Amino acid sequence: MDDNNNQDGEQIIIFEEKITKVNGEVAIKRYQRGKFLGKGGFAKCYEATNLENKKVMAAKIIAKSSLTRNRARQKLVSEIKIHKSLQNSNVVQFEHVFEDHENVYILLELCCNQTLNELIKRRKRLTEIEVQCYVAQMINALKYLHNNNVIHRDLKLGNLFLNKNMELKLGDFGLATKLEFEGEKKRTICGTPNYIAPEVLDGKVGHSFEVDVWSLGVIIYAMLIGKPPFETPDVKSTYKKIKMNQYSFPDQVQISDNAKQLIQKILVLEPNKRPSLDEIMAHSFMNSGGTIPKVLPLSTLACPPSIQYNKQFQQPSRASETAQSNPKMATVRPNISSERQDQFGATSGLNTGYNGGYNSSQRPSSQKPQDFKSSVSTKSLNQFYTSGTIQNPQSSKQKNEIFVRRWVDYSSKYGLGYLLSNGATGVFFNDSTKIILDHRTQEFEYLERKGTDKQDAIEKFSINSYPKELQKKVTLLQHFKSYLDADSKTITSSDTNDYDPFQSVYVKKWMKTRHAIMFRLSNKIVQVNFTDKTEIILSSENKLVTYVNKLGERSHYPLATALDSQNQEMAKRLKYTKEILTHMLNGNTNVDIKNPE
Repeated sequence: MDDNNNQDGEQIIIFEEKITKVNGEVAIKRYQRGKFLGKGGFAKCYEATNLENKKVMAAKIIAKSSLTRNRARQKLVSEIKIHKSLQNSNVVQFEHVFEDHENVYILLELCCNQTLNELIKRRKRLTEIEVQCYVAQMINALKYLHNNNVIHRDLKLGNLFLNKNMELKLGDFGLATKLEFEGEKKRTICGTPNYIAPEVLDGKVGHSFEVDVWSLGVIIYAMLIGKPPFETPDVKSTYKKIKMNQYSFPDQVQISDNAKQLIQKILVLEPNKRPSLDEIMAHSFMNSGGTIPKVLPLSTLACPPSIQYNKQFQQPSRASETAQSNPKMATVRPNISSERQDQFGATSGLNTGYNGGYNSSQRPSSQKPQDFKSSVSTKSLNQFYTSGTIQNPQSSKQKNEIFVRRWVDYSSKYGLGYLLSNGATGVFFNDSTKIILDHRTQEFEYLERKGTDKQDAIEKFSINSYPKELQKKVTLLQHFKSYLDADSKTITSSDTNDYDPFQSVYVKKWMKTRHAIMFRLSNKIVQVNFTDKTEIILSSENKLVTYVNKLGERSHYPLATALDSQNQEMAKRLKYTKEILTHMLNGNTNVDIKNPE
């Protein structure tokens, strides 16, 4: 591999494939190594770009120094031979393999949306329609493998990848084996502790295709519950529980009886009593009368699919029964009739934050990355209660001030999306550029700080006509907008009439701590939403502090004297707000300020 530096001084690593032609000429293919994706066993995985055709792939790089043992070399040769022979829509595509003096390079299809392991860490657990979608794709991959006499033997969340179209891809064939004759049993003890089948641990009786079915059962449990059924702090205890088939369903996580029954049918100690892949697909969990989506929306990487999205796939009578038995659920989301298929192969737009798999008391109380949140402040800032601490100091003709009504934090990949109280949708991207869309005119402003400028340069475009280099950001804006607009009750046309149509407001800065998220808006509003559902809103223009308590009741105080108020809860939060605002203005985002409680 060659090391070079680009204009910014960053190291560029190039690796080359030398191809000797029949006439003795040597052709060279060059690949640029990109970001690190992960490691496992002897291999490290990176993004890699073919410099000739610019195709981006995943490069699994194995140092030859780690292949000194004959068994390690045989294992790698077997992995390459098996994976290279496979061609299925739910198997990671094998692209190419070559070597140089130092390494072996396996080039694979790039799955840019990580694995189900990262998804579960981020989301905690999945809804049943998501599990059905992923199980259907896993079964498609396994049926193909088993029809070609291949046993994967390392099925787990970390080996189930999601590509850019949200298609599930089975990868990592390092432990895979191919049966040479019908009825052959393998006896190698291998696999990942939490997912390994009991007959593999036994070693004496041998194992076959049924080990993949067992692992599938473990994965279904893990997706629904949030962790594997036999997980313990040490491997010996895990193996003991597997051998005894000792697991249970936690009371605090609600899953359907059909889901429990399927898991119980699969997790059976005797391999020949486990259901076949076809029988799993025919089970009532997978056939509840509705349909299963082929792929899920991109938004499900961050949050559960909406009730409205789920209704598309439910049996009509069941969907209406759900609505009748729970009227609140039936009216939470609008009827989205114009959802279109986007470039990701799913409905365009991020979905809502409702999780039908478990109740609200089981959700984490702190804001994790990718969480969707709503502001308690559903009233405008100028709609003061007559029983409040002070009356509205403004003229009734004055337009309302604008604040953040809803937001979703997807800064792990893209940035923060938000919906303002005037109906505008904005995104604060990770590169500090900003975009704000006026829902009335369908025009957007793109803000970017250039060079040493202290102010953002503002450019205005139509949503139907904009520079090509903004295409990805406009697409992301539309995803965020679809998600944040999902609740039609949030904003009505009469609401937006109360705001100045000529005032363009956007989030200038934002910051998240363990206890709160703060927005600094261009209209000189500072808004802090605490994890305990309280809020502080500071208005520099009105010299006013608005405090919303845990019950959603609001009170208002003059900014100059608010810290001396008798309302200690408000005063604590105001003090906390001033502290994190100071950190924000000083450019210090690594803050750990103590809880305002």
